[in-house]
Amino acid sequence: MQRRDVFGWVGLAVAILALGLALIPGWTSPGTGLDSRAGEPGWVGWFGRWAFGLPPATSLTDPAGPTSWRDTLSATSSILGLAALVLGIVGYVRREEARLTACCVGVAAGAIATQHPFAALLIMGFAVLTAAVLARYG
Repeated sequence: MQRRDVFGWVGLAVAILALGLALIPGWTSPGTGLDSRAGEPGWVGWFGRWAFGLPPATSLTDPAGPTSWRDTLSATSSILGLAALVLGIVGYVRREEARLTACCVGVAAGAIATQHPFAALLIMGFAVLTAAVLARYG
């Protein structure tokens, strides 16, 4: 690790933490707590029902009820993913190693993608456009 790559390494560590937190609610057992939102408890449940042609799940709780630990993890991972994106951008502006900042942005976009797929598509599209401009005008 070079001294000048501090923002990239910190951003990558935050992005990995955000991705880990974002994946926890989708992979845990439904018996660990009911989801307070209406509909599917996570993307893994939705994909499993879609793949096997099962009807959509119904929520047994009131949508206006208190937030569950899944909602808290979702919000925390989204905020950490956004912070990692900002750290990756700052690292890029400071001319830190390009691979490191690209990994930081990619993992952070993955953390956001587990909760907000459309926002992640926009981030990835912007990253591809930036890479194309850099490859051409480098």
